[in-house]
Amino acid sequence: MKQGQRGFTLLEVLIALSFLGLLMVLIGSSLATGNRLLLLSEKQADRLTQVRTAQDFLRNALQQALAQDFGHAPDQDQVFEGEPQRMRFVAPMPAQLAGGVQVHTLETVEGTAASRRLQISFSQDRAGGLHPWGNPQVLMQKVRGLRLSYRGLDPNRQPTGWLEQWPWPNRLPQAVRIDVDTNGGDLWPTQVVALRLNSEVIP
Repeated sequence: MKQGQRGFTLLEVLIALSFLGLLMVLIGSSLATGNRLLLLSEKQADRLTQVRTAQDFLRNALQQALAQDFGHAPDQDQVFEGEPQRMRFVAPMPAQLAGGVQVHTLETVEGTAASRRLQISFSQDRAGGLHPWGNPQVLMQKVRGLRLSYRGLDPNRQPTGWLEQWPWPNRLPQAVRIDVDTNGGDLWPTQVVALRLNSEVIP
């Protein structure tokens, strides 16, 4: 070593290694945080896609609802069943589910891990009652609750406000409002679907 030059002292080397170690820890922590955020964003995107798919399915089904009697009471037609947490109506099925006209039932059922799932099931109207058809379609997993309300015309042809239960099963409502509690999230915007068809009963 030339005169006037000196190497690093042991203390300087230890300090440099400490800074390098700290830098590596910070980089590793940033990468882990980035991976967690990426996974969360992917889950959020999947959940939003699930919501959009479910709302599109319900919109299409309700807009094609038929005023077709599926009840078996001899003295009254039943074309629509609207309760606060359950809805039943007749509509064509999507072509990818084999098509045809079926009775649709929307409700929540017990799922896994103390959560519920939003599903729609199908049944065929036969003599003596409704018979299940195919497998229920799960529209959303991990939901906390379902709230349905209905609006239309009363027997005097006067418009109603939003009703928690549809009191006239022999006619279709004009609109259905669907609210789903997605486990405390605001992923499901309130959906209002206007039914397209005339509410007169199809013989």
